[in-house]
Amino acid sequence: MADIEIRMLGKFEILMDGKPVLAALKQSRKATMLIQYLVLQKGEKVTHKDLTDTLWNGERSTNPDMALRAIMHRFRNMIEAEGLKELETCIITSRGYYQWNPTMECRVDVFEMEALMEEARRQLNPAAAVARYERVLELYAGRLLPMSCNEPWVETRSLTLHVQYRIALFQVLEACKRKGENERIVKLCRRAIELDPYEERLYLEMIQALETLGRHEQALEMTRRGNAMGCLHHAVEPERVGVVSRQARQADRNLENDISRLAEELSADDTPGAAYCSFENFRQIYHLQRGVQSRFGVPVYLALLTMSPAQNADPAETGSMMEQLGELIHKSLRQCDAMARYSENQYVLLISGNSSAENGSTPLERIKAAFYRVPAHGRYLLNYHMYAPELHALSADARRR
Repeated sequence: MADIEIRMLGKFEILMDGKPVLAALKQSRKATMLIQYLVLQKGEKVTHKDLTDTLWNGERSTNPDMALRAIMHRFRNMIEAEGLKELETCIITSRGYYQWNPTMECRVDVFEMEALMEEARRQLNPAAAVARYERVLELYAGRLLPMSCNEPWVETRSLTLHVQYRIALFQVLEACKRKGENERIVKLCRRAIELDPYEERLYLEMIQALETLGRHEQALEMTRRGNAMGCLHHAVEPERVGVVSRQARQADRNLENDISRLAEELSADDTPGAAYCSFENFRQIYHLQRGVQSRFGVPVYLALLTMSPAQNADPAETGSMMEQLGELIHKSLRQCDAMARYSENQYVLLISGNSSAENGSTPLERIKAAFYRVPAHGRYLLNYHMYAPELHALSADARRR
């Protein structure tokens, strides 16, 4: 059997027995993205809709399903043209789903790196942990899929992997300092600065190692370079860089403790349901979520619920019904949603993500059904209207025509 390897860190490449294959993929960006996305799902089934939403995020396509089938046909032709029988079943298609074949033996640098980081975290033997961190540094050739770095499905994973790389790097640097391996520190920092040219600690570690090795002129040059990049304090001198480096490490440890406490404080009230806030706070959340929608294509729906009382409804009872409606809304929505009282008889809602449940009913329909089970509901009518900016624009165009 051929040795199949997929590299996604620093570049995208498929290799068989150490030789690159499927060079024709470079001529089809969509086919490349299809393979990358499916591989990163680690054998999970992906629906047609998820794939078309991913590949054509924000782009117009008259028939994305047909285009997706055409991409698959093109990819299979590439495999056939190169006679790569081992890859003929790499993608499994079934009714409504696509899947990277989970039974196919294939090494992926991303998964190997993640496994090594988890092994290192669990290791009780420090030397064994460092050995795994060393292997991570060998694997990490650069950011995840740099040619697709602006894709939402790449960005978050890329950041996570880069943070893991930094953890591994600084663990190895600390091990090198304990052993007095200053040449190795210089080499590691030089490569790391290529990936993180604004990371202050890398300059400090490298300058300190160069000074220890007696290479004062090179230490001065790195000091000037760090100053030119704007990531070193202008008063840093090579002779005093050890003190500054210790201060920077202590500041990093303090920040880690601070952000851990902050995360605990922010998650202290982790109750389910929508965020119930004032209308002014709701306005700010709305603008923030609209920015997320614009950047990542996450659907955001604005909804207005109006409770209309009968003419003979008691005002006190009406107030009580609005309170009960507010509780129903809060419990029916998720933590990523928000709600606010808009007027005496209205609530405004912000619903993020897919607004429909598995059975196709929207949260608003569920709220309405729950409201009509309240004993006094007979004297009240509940109506709602949903608004999605892009749908509203289409509706406005239709009205103008």
